[in-house]
Amino acid sequence: MIEKGKIINQQDLKIYSYIIRVLDVNDIPGVIDLQDYIMSLMKNKSFCVILSSEEHYEIMSVSGETIGLFIGDKLYAVCSILFPGYREDNMARKLNFSSEELLQVAQLELSMVHPNFRGNDLQRRMADMLARQVKKKKNYRYLFTTVSPYNYPSIKTVTSMGLNITKLCKMYYQWDRYVVYKDIVNPLSLDKNSTINVSSTFFEKQQELLNKEYFGFSQFKDKDGIKIMYAPKMSSCQIIYNEGEME
Repeated sequence: MIEKGKIINQQDLKIYSYIIRVLDVNDIPGVIDLQDYIMSLMKNKSFCVILSSEEHYEIMSVSGETIGLFIGDKLYAVCSILFPGYREDNMARKLNFSSEELLQVAQLELSMVHPNFRGNDLQRRMADMLARQVKKKKNYRYLFTTVSPYNYPSIKTVTSMGLNITKLCKMYYQWDRYVVYKDIVNPLSLDKNSTINVSSTFFEKQQELLNKEYFGFSQFKDKDGIKIMYAPKMSSCQIIYNEGEME
């Protein structure tokens, strides 16, 4: 068991006891049931890329780890991480990482929360649990994932974890996706005094900023929709100056 505690059910407003533990292949039927239920309610199917039973088996038994939140015997939330190595679906290939760097990549895969228990910050908390495990492994330096530009809760989750939007492209079924990542060893230092806010659906402007080595680092939502906050990397001089101020 990784964690136990209490959370509120947004449907009946009652408090329930839960546990979070590592899943094994015997839990796959429950994961598939949860996955199918959530997808049946989702209006925009492009928000979530589901995994097959074989893919879940691969992650749980060979090349990753999956954790799940249970209330009683029922699964209500899942989050998984994959260590892709040289596989073609290594997200770092989108950034032209070297062969050596590909082996240092961990990527957050499926993340699902039953609608009744959304609002408890479970997506971020469970992703953080897996990210902390990655930090303990000396072989891994880069944490990656992808997120839809239209999926505000997921954008909020990944940016709150310190992952930066670094590419906007077509992936999976030719769906729009942000590629986001974090260098755990040497995180990006951004000049947030030069922040530019852009609508998440204004792709041309975002591509322009990304080509100029701006990175998406946060977000907010207003009456006009989702806004992504972009900033350029700090120069070496700025970093040295800031470090000098801290002494």
